[in-house]
Amino acid sequence: MRVTWCAAALAAASWSMLSGTALGGSDDTASDRTSSRTSSRTNTSAGTTRRESFTEDLMIKPLADGKVLLHFEFVIERSLAGASNDSQLAHHYHLFPRQIGEIAQRYNVDELHLAFTQGNWREARWGYPPVNSQGVGAEVRARIRGAEEQSAAQWKGLTNALSGVFCASLNFIDETNTITPQLTFADESASSSTKEGILRQGYLPRENVCTENLTPWIKQLPCQSKSGVGALLNPHRLYNMHFNSMGISLEPVGRTRHGGRPAALRYKQHLSVVLDPRTFGLGSKWTASELVGMQLAPACPVAERSTVRVVTAPGSGVRVTPAASALGKLAGLDMHTFDLKSQRSMGEIELEFDSMGAKESPLPALGVHRHVTGHGGSSGGVEAVIVNRGGKAVDVTYLDTLPWYLRVYSHTLEIRTQRGGEGAADADAGADAGADAGADAGAVAERLVPSRLLFSPAVDRGRPSTMELALRLGPQSRTTLRYSFDKGFLKYTEHPPDANRGFNIGPAIVSYTSDAGGGRQQPLYCAIEATLLLADNTTAVGGGGCVVRAYSELFLASLPTPDFSMPYNVITFTCTILALFFGRIFNLLTRDFAVLNDEKAEKEEGDGVAVEVK
Repeated sequence: MRVTWCAAALAAASWSMLSGTALGGSDDTASDRTSSRTSSRTNTSAGTTRRESFTEDLMIKPLADGKVLLHFEFVIERSLAGASNDSQLAHHYHLFPRQIGEIAQRYNVDELHLAFTQGNWREARWGYPPVNSQGVGAEVRARIRGAEEQSAAQWKGLTNALSGVFCASLNFIDETNTITPQLTFADESASSSTKEGILRQGYLPRENVCTENLTPWIKQLPCQSKSGVGALLNPHRLYNMHFNSMGISLEPVGRTRHGGRPAALRYKQHLSVVLDPRTFGLGSKWTASELVGMQLAPACPVAERSTVRVVTAPGSGVRVTPAASALGKLAGLDMHTFDLKSQRSMGEIELEFDSMGAKESPLPALGVHRHVTGHGGSSGGVEAVIVNRGGKAVDVTYLDTLPWYLRVYSHTLEIRTQRGGEGAADADAGADAGADAGADAGAVAERLVPSRLLFSPAVDRGRPSTMELALRLGPQSRTTLRYSFDKGFLKYTEHPPDANRGFNIGPAIVSYTSDAGGGRQQPLYCAIEATLLLADNTTAVGGGGCVVRAYSELFLASLPTPDFSMPYNVITFTCTILALFFGRIFNLLTRDFAVLNDEKAEKEEGDGVAVEVK
């Protein structure tokens, strides 16, 4: 059962943790908000340094099967230079969402990542995903300062606060679905040597994404959906889709000269949607406004950059009109850039296709798929397949988490890798291309020993089991991981309403560095990050290559379920017995039987005897 806590947003609005004013996102008009923010965006203690900046970007990418990817990205960067302490920053919010800033400071959050995803990203048809978090459901990841006990309490408060802000059931994240990964997210954001605190991750695979999550997300934008790229955020079209991923991220940017304090905070909101123009009655020629059902508006007044980028494959036969402000390349693709800031009135961006038929899309360098094995209600297993399609070896980390009622036997872990050219690599376990269709029959599966293994066993009705592996995958290889588990028994009150459907198990995550792709196409996520950072004249935070994460599919685990009809049967049977028994005993105890000697009655009935019941 999904419970949303929109009412908790009202409680969150009453927080005055650091100052006595209300949260941002009021119902003021767009002109009042933009004018006040424009006049106050340079209002700092020094009076000359601009503290906050805002950029908005939209990428439109036709996919190989005729669908279209829309990727919205809004970034607010807040400079921390010149602030002596956190309390000095807490009272000054102009473009930066105040509710996020107060929550981060209240719960000692250094980094925060939140994603809501609906639908599976079809890599065999669409190639690389535009975001790094595409697991179905809701994922929360945060690095919290403090000791273990204090961090656990802050984590609980953080998930409850985010639940109220985004009208989601994130409050159901507790110790049973929270882990502390050590290897998988070590290369995220700043370098590991400068990181402090404890990283925690929670996952809700059954979280449904709806417009009630999008509405508070839009309200955090400086111009909301009044102008700029945000004017194309039409919930009715964005949720009539094949894939939807919406999220936020808060992370430090750079370091000051004296070490510890970051130079700035970057708050990014992203929304990726895959739409099918044929669903809306559009043919081979349509505009962006026709696709989303909203009109493209001029740039947001407070935005330093407002662009629309149309990305097409070379030779795909897609014509883009009018002429773009600039032409460039993105991950080997043609990129047409339209600058909304330089044009006071933006016309329609039109795309025309020579053919709407399906075309081949380059597969990502790495892919991961996972499914459950075994049958019966007592035991089972997991089999995960990692495919390296690149031309050189890749170092990856594999993270797998199972709830406590699937009791994992770590000694049953078996890892084998199969090499032998493209045939082994293309024997992908995905449902899109067909499993094991092109496997090389002559290839021999060799045993692979992980360079590092971290295993945390589960605790009944407590923490889940966590397995992290550091593996080196050979070129053109197919690696298979297998292990077994026993299925636990749940109390009848612990089963969901649709218990016979099974339990959703969260995805496995494979992380690797993109510069080890072996000549494959650059990941779309890394290309977008590099393009936007270059436009902002900003260097990458962590340095080195771009870290890419591949998510496997969810799987259903069927557990032994009690006969939920038995309580009904027992109640009806018991009530019937009690009714019959009670009726007979009640009649015997409350009725008095007596013989009547009425002469009139005797004459009418002859020799019979009339009996009156009192």
